[in-house]
Amino acid sequence: MVVNKVWGRIVLLGILFILVSASLSAAQGTRRFGVFVGANNGGRGTVALLYAVSDARSVSRIFTGMGGISQGDNVLLVQPTVTEINRQLTTLGRHAAQARQNGQRTELVFYYSGHADEEGLLLNRERFGYSELREAINAVQVDMMIMILDSCSSGAITRAKGGVHVQPFLLDSSLSAEGFAILTSSAADEVSQESDSIESSYFTHSLMAGLRGAADFVGDGRVTLNELYRYAYTQTLAMTETSLYGTQHPHFDIQLSGSGDVVLTDIREISANLLIPGDLAGRFSIRDSLGFLVAELNKTRGLPMVLGLEPGPYRIVLQQGNDYYQAEILLPEYRTTTLSMNDFQSIRATAANRRRGEDDGLNNPFDDWESPFGFSLYTFFLNVVSEEFRFPLIGLVNIAMGSFSTMELGLVNWNTRNFAGLQGGLVNTVGGNLNGLQGGLLNTAFGDVNGFQASLVNTSFGALYGFQSGLINTTVKGGRGFQFGLVNTSLGTLRGLQLGLVNYVDSIEKGIPIGLISIVRHGGYYALEYSFSEYYPFTLGFKIGVERFYTAVFAAFNPFEEDNRFAYGIGFGSIIPISNSFFFNPEIIALNALPQRVKDGEEEDWGSSHSYSLIPNFGYRINRNFSINAGPSFTWLHYQRQAPMSPLFSIYDRVIDEKNGLTFSVGVRAGMRYRF
Repeated sequence: MVVNKVWGRIVLLGILFILVSASLSAAQGTRRFGVFVGANNGGRGTVALLYAVSDARSVSRIFTGMGGISQGDNVLLVQPTVTEINRQLTTLGRHAAQARQNGQRTELVFYYSGHADEEGLLLNRERFGYSELREAINAVQVDMMIMILDSCSSGAITRAKGGVHVQPFLLDSSLSAEGFAILTSSAADEVSQESDSIESSYFTHSLMAGLRGAADFVGDGRVTLNELYRYAYTQTLAMTETSLYGTQHPHFDIQLSGSGDVVLTDIREISANLLIPGDLAGRFSIRDSLGFLVAELNKTRGLPMVLGLEPGPYRIVLQQGNDYYQAEILLPEYRTTTLSMNDFQSIRATAANRRRGEDDGLNNPFDDWESPFGFSLYTFFLNVVSEEFRFPLIGLVNIAMGSFSTMELGLVNWNTRNFAGLQGGLVNTVGGNLNGLQGGLLNTAFGDVNGFQASLVNTSFGALYGFQSGLINTTVKGGRGFQFGLVNTSLGTLRGLQLGLVNYVDSIEKGIPIGLISIVRHGGYYALEYSFSEYYPFTLGFKIGVERFYTAVFAAFNPFEEDNRFAYGIGFGSIIPISNSFFFNPEIIALNALPQRVKDGEEEDWGSSHSYSLIPNFGYRINRNFSINAGPSFTWLHYQRQAPMSPLFSIYDRVIDEKNGLTFSVGVRAGMRYRF
C-alpha cells in the first residue's frame, strides 16, 4: 500500500513536471527570422531574369502573413551585394542570440531566387560561393535553419553534405526538430526555369501554392517542410517534363536531430480562407482584384483543400478537361468561404490563357487586348505581331502582342507585356516589366523597370531598379533605382537615389533624395533652427530632406550693421551619427545681404555682399525633438562697391584680395534645433 502511494506521487510529480515544462515552452514560443533575396541580374554572360525579384517579394509576403515571421524580422533584399547579405545575416544573428537568451526557440528561413552556377550564387558581377554562403548562414546560431534556393545548378550546394536525388521524404511532426534543411529547385547539373505563362519560376510557383495550403496533405491546416517538398517536387517535375531545357528535379539536404518535422505556414493565421470541397476537382487559377496570379494548382477529387488568402475579391478559373469555368467570389475577413460548382459559369477556353504575375503592382490594361486583325501584320506603317515574333519592328506604329525582346523603332511603340530590348519613339509603352531601354518623349512601364527610361516624362507603375532620366520621373512602387530630373517622385519606399530640383518620396529605406526641395512623407527630416555666428547673431533656418542630406533656407539679421543688416540664403548639410546622442553635422551655407544703394562720387550704384561658410558642426540630442550644435565657421566674404562687413568676433580674420573685395575669417557658429 505504501509502495503504491509512493509510485502514485512519483507519477503525479512527473505529470506536473511535464505540464509545467510544456507551459513554459509555450510561453517562450518560437521566433522565426527570414531573409528573402531576389536578383534578376546575374552579371556579364547571363540573361536578365524577369521574375526573380517578384518571386522573392511574394514568398516574403507569404511568410509574413502565414509563416510566423514578423514584419521586423522579415528582410527583403533586391539585387543585393554579397556584403549586404552578410551584413543582414550578422544583424539577424545578434537578434537570434538575444532571443535564445530569452529562452525562445529560433528558426531562420533563407530564400534566394536568381542566377547561380556549380560554384555559387551570381549577384551582378559577384559570386557568393556555396561554402561561404553556408558558413555565413551557419554563423546565425538558430535551432532550425531552412534554406530554399531557386536557381540553376542550385543542387550543387547539397553535395558537401551528401544530399542525393530521392523521392519525397516523410517524417513525423513535432516541435523538437533541430538542425537544417536545404531545398533546391534543381540538381547540380540542371537548369532552373521561369515561365512567361505563369510569370514566375516553376519551382517558386509551386512553392507559393503549397505554402498557401495546397501542400497540406494531412488536412490539419498546417504545411510542414516535408509536405512542401513533396508538393513542390511533384508539381515542378510535372510542369517541366515537356520543357525544351529538360525536366527539373528539386533536391534536398536535411540534417535533423531529435524527431519531428517543421511547420512552415499555418493557414489559420491568415484572416481569410478558401475551402475547396472534396467533390470539386480540376485545375484552379486564382487571381486577386488586381489580376495577380495568387495560386495555380491541380486538385483531385476526394480530400478537401483549404487555402489561406487575404480578404477581398478573387477571380477563379477552373479547367476540367477542355471545359473552362469562371467564378467571382468575395472572401470576408475572419471567415472560411466554401467554393462550389454553383459559383462557376462556363467560359471560352481563351479566358484562362493570359495570366499575370505579382511583379507589376497594377493591373495591366493590355492583358486581354487582342489584335483586331486576327493575325500578324508587318508593314512599314503599321506592325502588329504575336509573342513568337523575333525580328525588329520598324514603322510608324509598332504593337507587340505579348513579351518581346528585340527592338521597336517608330512614332508609337506598344508592347502589351514584358519587354527586353530597345524602344525608340515619341510614345513608348510596356505593359509588363522593362528590362531594356526606352527613349522618347513619353515612356511608360506598367511593371518593374530594370532597364533605362530616358524622355521628358518617365513613369513606372511597378518598382524602379534601373534608371529614369527626364524632366518628370515617377515610380509607383519605389525601388533601388536612380532618378535624375527636374521633378522626381517615388510613391513607394525609396532604396535608391533621387537627384533633381524637387524630389518627393513616400518613405525612405537606405535611399537618399538630393535636390533643392526633397519631401519625404514618412521618415523625413524637418527641423527649425536658431543660430548665431560672427556675422549674423540672429539666423533662422528651416531644414528639409533626410538626415543624410538635407537642404535649408535661411533668414539672417545683424542689428550692428548699417548696410548689411538683412540677409537670406540656402544651405546643405548632413547628420552623421557618432552615438545615440552625439552626431557630426557638416554644413555649407551661402548668404546674400540685401543689396544697398551706394554713392560713388556723383554716381549711385548697388552694392552687394555674399558670404560662403563651411561649418563642421558637432551636435548633441537632448531628446528626439531638441538638439544643440556648435562648430567652427570658415567664411569667405565677397563684397562689391561697399565696405566689408566686420565680424562681431573671430578667431582669425584677414583680407585676401582687397581689390576684388574678398576676405576670409574663422569664427564660431552655434544653434539650437527643433525637429518636427
